[in-house]
Amino acid sequence: MKLLNNQFSLLLIAGVIGFSACNDDEEASTMTVNSITTTDGTNLFGATSASGVALDQNILIGFSASVNSATLGNVGLFNGSNEVDAAVTASGSTVTITPAEDLFGGGLYTVRIEGVQSTDGTAASTVEANFTTRGIGLGTAPASSNQIMYVQFNANYVDLTGNSSMTHSQNSWVADRFGNVDGALYLNGANSGPGSGDIVEYDGDFISPSLTLSAWFKVDPANFPGSRPAFGVAAEKGYFLEVGGNIDWMKFTSSHKISPDPNLNYFGASDTDPNGDGNESGITIQDYTGSINALTTGENDGWAHFVMTYDVTTSLKTIYINGIQAMQQNLSLLPPGAQLTDLALRDRVVVTGNPIENIEAKLAFGFFASRNNGPFDSWNNYSLAENTFVGAIDDFRLWDVSLSTSQVEALYQAEKP
Repeated sequence: MKLLNNQFSLLLIAGVIGFSACNDDEEASTMTVNSITTTDGTNLFGATSASGVALDQNILIGFSASVNSATLGNVGLFNGSNEVDAAVTASGSTVTITPAEDLFGGGLYTVRIEGVQSTDGTAASTVEANFTTRGIGLGTAPASSNQIMYVQFNANYVDLTGNSSMTHSQNSWVADRFGNVDGALYLNGANSGPGSGDIVEYDGDFISPSLTLSAWFKVDPANFPGSRPAFGVAAEKGYFLEVGGNIDWMKFTSSHKISPDPNLNYFGASDTDPNGDGNESGITIQDYTGSINALTTGENDGWAHFVMTYDVTTSLKTIYINGIQAMQQNLSLLPPGAQLTDLALRDRVVVTGNPIENIEAKLAFGFFASRNNGPFDSWNNYSLAENTFVGAIDDFRLWDVSLSTSQVEALYQAEKP
């Protein structure tokens, strides 16, 4: 009896072993994803998510068997919940995702592979792989939750915050500071006479009591015999950056409320002019004594990083160039009754308090203000202007808070080439 039991046990074990061997054969025939890489060889399928991925790459997915191209409908590249416009093709055991445009810098992307089958009908498992592109993006910038505008100008005008929209464009594109083709906005001046200058305009809300503004720009000093405005909102009634004289000076003018202000309609302008005549009314705390030209034409192949911060709680307005504090002013040091407070749009006449007509609070790249902003003085009238900006602008950001010195330095280090 014991012998029969042993024989039965042996038969049972043999049956189990045989069944297991059959399962192994089935698993061996399962289609698998063997690799996910970019065209420059960056591995996107490692134990940890890849970072610093170049913006102009295709994505190559290697399978263990030839792919049926009719089953690629659920293969794609995603930025958050948004699918990236891309072509998905198969050749043998390789699937290629080819984005229609360069990816956004500092963005978190997901490669999603679902529903793929081999040419013999074997299904592959669902696979996802995350990676982050090179640069500092919307969610990785300092004080990212306070960003109110971020436009990368990668051959498009998209504000990644969704708070503003382009309403007019007259420009071309040029390589950015990383060498990415069409990676920066290019404005070519008014080659056809007054009122013909390249200009790009946005609708949105671009002014807050405290503000940080960040932009990269590149100019040819030969095109700046006098001065040219890089960008602005409503000219001196909002704010603007002006660059001049062989890049040996620049000025950021901003409009502020005045305190005390019983009528709530008084404004003053603050001209912050590092390395120039900006020491106005004794409010300047620090003024860069070196050459602005050296800062804007030295490192970064002539690209300059400009940042303006204004903190309404401290009244400090600060200019940074290439991460260096170039000028700081304390706007509370003006004479009593003239202290400047909230950065604001001057929409009232100072004396009477009556509304100023025809002000457009649009943000314009290439001039002090939008084409239709008014009332006009000769210097900020687009229809008369021949001094519109000549050069490139890239990675424009706004925050509704004042970034600290360390945050500005971190931003520069992250964004520089």
